[in-house]
Amino acid sequence: MKLISLALVSVLLFCAPLQASALKPPSHAKITRNEAEHIALKKFPGAHVTSAKLEKMQGKLVWTVEIAREKTESPIRVEVDAMTGRISSAGDKKP
Repeated sequence: MKLISLALVSVLLFCAPLQASALKPPSHAKITRNEAEHIALKKFPGAHVTSAKLEKMQGKLVWTVEIAREKTESPIRVEVDAMTGRISSAGDKKP
């Protein structure tokens, strides 16, 4: 019984770091998703967020926030630098 318990504990200890690393983002962003959304909405008042995701673009972490306005058909893509909070790009979403 002790041998089975020891084997089970060993497997759990070995697999736990593997699971945790798969859940971590590529790097730690200083700007949270919520902050990035607020920054994008400040640039386009009256719009609402349709999606936001953290991406690595040209070696930098960037929040890609898509927003929509009621009268605009295509969503607007706003890229917010995840380290500084500056908008690096804002415009229509490319197909």
